[in-house]
Amino acid sequence: MKLKRLLKNNYLFENGLNIGLNNEIVNKYDLKKREELSHEEYLQVLELATLSTSYYYLAKRDYSKKDLQTKLLQKYWEKTVILKVIKTLEELGYLDDVEYAKNFIKTKKGARKKLEYDLKLKGISSEVIKDTLNDYEEDDELEELSKAWDKLGSRDEQKKIASLMRKGYSYGDIKKIMTRKQEEEC
Repeated sequence: MKLKRLLKNNYLFENGLNIGLNNEIVNKYDLKKREELSHEEYLQVLELATLSTSYYYLAKRDYSKKDLQTKLLQKYWEKTVILKVIKTLEELGYLDDVEYAKNFIKTKKGARKKLEYDLKLKGISSEVIKDTLNDYEEDDELEELSKAWDKLGSRDEQKKIASLMRKGYSYGDIKKIMTRKQEEEC
């Protein structure tokens, strides 16, 4: 695989992949002096670069496996290398969909349906979502709904209901909160 040095540690490979490599990788494979790599060396360089980038991403925030895979595919293109890196990160304990789902629910709050939908989009399996949402109490959801109702202020009641239903709250729960609010006013 032919490669061309562009700027400092930025390299362009013959397949069109343009990536920045850290000094450790450049020195290990002596890339400053070489113009060609074997396919195995190319995959090793890519794996090291992907692993390094993964550490950087995970230091910034949590990722689900699917999110991280998607982000890495946009940058490095080689699915086999990326899957290998994700497996390594899982084994090291840096990537865990169960912990990700628990943290997501703690930080996002809101309607159970909306949380479930968002977690599915993040690539979390249905059984992990189900197990994680079992810990999410109905009282917590109603408390969040009550806060959301108050946030909407003095808008028309039907508009408030429509807004909350779009956020994933059920009509029955909204009615419970409306009744509770009316009782508090009396």
